[in-house]
Amino acid sequence: MRTESAEIQSILGLDVSRDTVILCDGRRHTVTIANDADSLRAALLPYQGTATLAVCEATGGHEDTLLGVLLELAIPAHRADPAKVKAYIKSFGKRAKNDPIDARWLSRYGRDRAATLPRWQPVDLTQQKLELLVARRLDLVAMRVQEQNRLKAPRSRLIADNIRDHLAELERHIEALNAEIGALIGESRDLALRAEQLRSVPGVGPVLAPLLLAVIPELGTLNRRQVASLAGVAPHPKDSGKASWHRSTTGGRRQIRPALFIAALAACRGDNPLAVAYKALLKAAKPKRVALTAIMRKIITIANARVRDALPHQNEIMPINA
Repeated sequence: MRTESAEIQSILGLDVSRDTVILCDGRRHTVTIANDADSLRAALLPYQGTATLAVCEATGGHEDTLLGVLLELAIPAHRADPAKVKAYIKSFGKRAKNDPIDARWLSRYGRDRAATLPRWQPVDLTQQKLELLVARRLDLVAMRVQEQNRLKAPRSRLIADNIRDHLAELERHIEALNAEIGALIGESRDLALRAEQLRSVPGVGPVLAPLLLAVIPELGTLNRRQVASLAGVAPHPKDSGKASWHRSTTGGRRQIRPALFIAALAACRGDNPLAVAYKALLKAAKPKRVALTAIMRKIITIANARVRDALPHQNEIMPINA
């Protein structure tokens, strides 16, 4: 739910660190608060019941206690993308940076954009656990690739046994995470339904389906352009005057593109409509890279459509008491 900008009387800029939160209420004066629930509750209590919007940045989890207190006090909050805030500050040509200055900028950012900022909503606990498990799996897979590359290096003979032992340990942890992710999805009616629809898309396997569920929980609520942009496979124009360059796919959530690329390769080697579309693109003299990107875009848009179409009927497919 959003509070209209005309109703908002004050904007709180909250710069979060591990130990402290710097609060700015729109004036130059700032207050330093310990980053614990009791201290934050005492400092924010005067704003309860007022037309206030709190703005903080995503800090990798240090903001969780603050957001929990804001939710408890029913104070609307926006968790800002640090890159957007940084670009906003840069647009004024300012370079000075410390915690109080950041808190003032967050307050100003909220004041200027209050009407368009989405309000933070707590994530479902099951969804949060899935995101953490999938993120950890991605980290371990990246470590495995690093160790495999080290094992191939010409000077690794002396430590080869150590690397192999670490690789075996990583494999055990990855398999354990795969089992835990599968069990978590199986226990949730909503996640199981979404996963089933995703697995029906050519190229989407047991690795990509949980990744999509974790990284793009909005699947099924977006249009095809929005989901392609989130996945980083939307062709953005790059034109100026009479000049027109090739459209490029940039941005999006960085974890998705590599997995979609593997999915597209698998789909193109199978016997399905996506493989037919890929061959048609090659026949039309499209470069393989462009054709594969088009298949990646088709995979994510089909996945989004199938989840969208299944959601209204989930009670019919899976009874509530199942």
